[in-house]
Amino acid sequence: MKKVLGRLERTVLGQPAHRTKLATLVLPKRRALPLLGADSISSVAYAPDEIILMLAFAGGAGLIYSPWVGFGVGAILLAVVGTYRYNISQIAEQGDYQLVHRRLGAVPAMVLGASSMVDFLLTVAVSAASGSAFLQAIWPGLIPYDRWVAISLVLLTTLLCVRGMRFMGKISAIPTYAFLLLLSIVLVVGLVEAQFGWLSRAESADYYIIPRTNLDQALTGLGLAVLLARAFSSGAVALSGVSAVNNSVKFFARPKKTNAASTLMLMGAISSVLLVSILYLVEKTGAKVVADPQRYLMVDGALVGENFYQKPVLFQVTDAVFAGQAMPVLLSLATVGILMMATATAFMGFPLLTSKIAEHRYLPIQLSARTSQNLYGNSVLVLSATAVFLVAIFGSDVNSLIQLYIVGVFTSMTLTQTAIVRHKIQQLRVTLDRFKRRRVIRDLIVTALGLLATALSLLVVLLTKLAQGAWITVLLITATVGIMLMVRKHYSRIDNDLELDLETGAEEARRLPSRVRAVIYVPRVRKPVARAVAYARASRPSSIEAVAINMHEDSTKEIIKRWEQLGVPVPLTVLDSPYRDPVTPVMQHIRELKQRSPRDVLVVYLPEYIVRHWWENLIHRRTVHKLAAQLRRENRIVIAQVPWNIGKETEIITPSPLAAQGDSRG
Repeated sequence: MKKVLGRLERTVLGQPAHRTKLATLVLPKRRALPLLGADSISSVAYAPDEIILMLAFAGGAGLIYSPWVGFGVGAILLAVVGTYRYNISQIAEQGDYQLVHRRLGAVPAMVLGASSMVDFLLTVAVSAASGSAFLQAIWPGLIPYDRWVAISLVLLTTLLCVRGMRFMGKISAIPTYAFLLLLSIVLVVGLVEAQFGWLSRAESADYYIIPRTNLDQALTGLGLAVLLARAFSSGAVALSGVSAVNNSVKFFARPKKTNAASTLMLMGAISSVLLVSILYLVEKTGAKVVADPQRYLMVDGALVGENFYQKPVLFQVTDAVFAGQAMPVLLSLATVGILMMATATAFMGFPLLTSKIAEHRYLPIQLSARTSQNLYGNSVLVLSATAVFLVAIFGSDVNSLIQLYIVGVFTSMTLTQTAIVRHKIQQLRVTLDRFKRRRVIRDLIVTALGLLATALSLLVVLLTKLAQGAWITVLLITATVGIMLMVRKHYSRIDNDLELDLETGAEEARRLPSRVRAVIYVPRVRKPVARAVAYARASRPSSIEAVAINMHEDSTKEIIKRWEQLGVPVPLTVLDSPYRDPVTPVMQHIRELKQRSPRDVLVVYLPEYIVRHWWENLIHRRTVHKLAAQLRRENRIVIAQVPWNIGKETEIITPSPLAAQGDSRG
């Protein structure tokens, strides 16, 4: 059965991605961009919707600001990308987490790690929800099954990702470049049509948005600033994925840092241009989407019904540019493809991050096992299961998920750049050469500007989204950090308890127990018991005793009869068990022996037979396993489990261990 399951696992999942072999993966720029840049580029599929949703709070009049909000998001994106590119040599050596851990300390590193882990989770959930929305736009019959569609996308991407980074590197170029090609055609044609006045109106252009606030207050003074800030914080999802390139420099082809820097800048430029261009066409076509359309959206003078479905603005724009043609369907399918590649970026980064955190023992050490064949696959499955749970709650409601999203992104960026700024300040204090100081000052200014951009963005996001759902992300990050501290405290407690110092260590190693006493558990007088008797006698303990349990009178009599007939040179003690519990009487007897001789060591021999098939375990009592589990919690107890493999053993031992000749003990 195990062999069949193993073959099935290899067929479906492919060969496991060995962590020690990941460094041999080489990605040229043409493959690195579609794989590592998919997260940032794919955000243009849903970031325009989020900006429009926020501006729609002021009604249709607020949508005229959408291109300017997109321009602001693009400017911040380019500023952050430029800073990361400038400092890529520092981040590339160790990654965000290890950089912060080394320069800011353990707690900031744990905050960054927790933020990034939550960011990976939300990347998968948001991408799946957005992909589901585009599929519903193509096939409206899927609308009632939005959750199942999103879950199916997560599971499909999981099956692809567990096959490893090499496999994803080969296939990622197809959907990403297809998306870029089709979207470029749509944007170029749309901009030309807008220039000459040929651009059609979107199907939602005549919808009426009911303002949620006073229109004059919302579009002037402080009200306008708040509106634009909320729209910016929603559109800032375009900054997701920036750190993916920096943390994956080792996977680039040589020269690694140069290729990574070029890929990073190209990714930022593409995302910025696409976002601004899409929002410009959204404003020209009049495409609209609102949160809670049943309350704030009117069609033909009446509120829409409960079954009303809003198509993504990118779909609406494409439909306006290529009215009645196949382009909307083709671009939507390509969009789903690049969104799946965005989840692949998360599936790639999550196990690498958790393994680094586990190396510092803030997560279970199993995640840092360099020789674990299932390290990569298991981490992918954990992330997938968590994302499925999240998608099952929110379905294809991208707007609700976005409220949770950006906090983790900006938190990790702010901490990373804070670590670099602190290092530059320390470097400036010890640099005396005038020319080197100028270089350090220049580096400090550039990084400080990037830090200012991310810190202000984080502040805006917290102020505008905390009450909308970002508090859940803050709670998740806090809880994750708490779990990390508990794990580290546990490992530290274990180390302190097991540590041998130089003074007492040698003495502890030389110290011998007063006596070693052997106890053999006898469920029935059969071959496993005979082997246990042989092993116990061969160790020549100070005393030896066999223990049987009286649960049924006839069975106990048979045990005693067989013991005497075979002439076993070991005294047999029968313990009564009126409640037919074989474990408790043995444990009570062991504790009594310990009380009589506290300095003695007891070796308990547990004979057991090993069946050939897994299902056979279901029809046998596993008393030995239960007894061993209880004995492990006792001090000064050594457990010696003596196995007998059914169908594989040929003899017990020669000469027979049941013969008393030549034995003076027992």
